[in-house]
Amino acid sequence: MSGACLLPLIAAWLVFAGGHPTHTSATELSQEPGGAVSVAVRLFADDIGPAVGAPPGQKPAGASLHRYLSGRLVLLDRSGSPVALAWDEGSLDGDVLTLRSRAYVSGGLGGATVTNRLLTERFADQVNLVRATYAGRSATLIFTRGDGPKALP
Repeated sequence: MSGACLLPLIAAWLVFAGGHPTHTSATELSQEPGGAVSVAVRLFADDIGPAVGAPPGQKPAGASLHRYLSGRLVLLDRSGSPVALAWDEGSLDGDVLTLRSRAYVSGGLGGATVTNRLLTERFADQVNLVRATYAGRSATLIFTRGDGPKALP
């Protein structure tokens, strides 16, 4: 199954799964004309909450969530320079937390490097999907525990 088909299926599963049996996040990077990139991360609130000290049943938010994200989801431009991601407070839909950011990626997403270690310290079966759409194409990267940075083609 192609990455273009896989990510929407997993995103839908994130929204509708009750008592999720696996640990998954879905990240979308979309390059806009002019080089701006929108970022959307979807993950289960009850998975991320304990990682950032949120009380059970409450939406994780604030500085601790942003620190966690910036240390575990890293985007480097093609020259290796870090891309600053300024996260919003997130929105909760059922048990799925969606966080958004916008950034400028010098040179665009082609050749940029992504590291996604979200929740891999908590769950041995964590799978993090990253789908990037840019320059008329899309690419999907899959991250599991122990994976390092991966370059977008």
